[in-house]
Amino acid sequence: MPDSRFKPMPRTKLRRGVPCYLPRMQEHRPIDVNSPALAVMTDFQRVTPVTISRDASLDDANKIMALCRVHYLLIADEQRRLQGIVTEAGTKGHRPLAVAHALGIRPSELVVGNVMINQHDDVEVMHLRDVTPARVGNVVATLKELGTPYCLVVDHDDEDNHVLCGIFSLARIERELGLLPQSGEIAQTFSQVVSSLSH
Repeated sequence: MPDSRFKPMPRTKLRRGVPCYLPRMQEHRPIDVNSPALAVMTDFQRVTPVTISRDASLDDANKIMALCRVHYLLIADEQRRLQGIVTEAGTKGHRPLAVAHALGIRPSELVVGNVMINQHDDVEVMHLRDVTPARVGNVVATLKELGTPYCLVVDHDDEDNHVLCGIFSLARIERELGLLPQSGEIAQTFSQVVSSLSH
């Protein structure tokens, strides 16, 4: 039985002899340092963040990152509360080996919780109200000051809880600016990006 609260909408017919065109695609404007910061933020209201359990193995984390083509995963509990973030740098190379040595276990025994960046201890975030008027150059300067390739963006809900609404990734900013991703330590990457922006 149809819902009586909703009335059918008016219709029309395409007229013979009157052309009907496909819409023009909006021109994608190139990103530069003066573009709005929101243009390079991954918006979690539009893109579902990829998450993993803190008890998952590093092998599983690497497989998920490769499958989803991301360089980081968010760690959340059953109540969807953020616990931290894990990056490729934390799951590959010398860092997991150093953590395993410090814990006195084999590298194969490490889980995500051993190498993740804990949200309460180490994560500095940006607030959406500060990001909204900012420019891409401000984001790059902030990432450089933090010395990290990622920064989470939060807002507040009606109960004043933090709500994760996005993330800035240096890799995405490089891509949007037309720069080739750089290899090597993070300091070298920032140096390359900043010198490229100054030309």
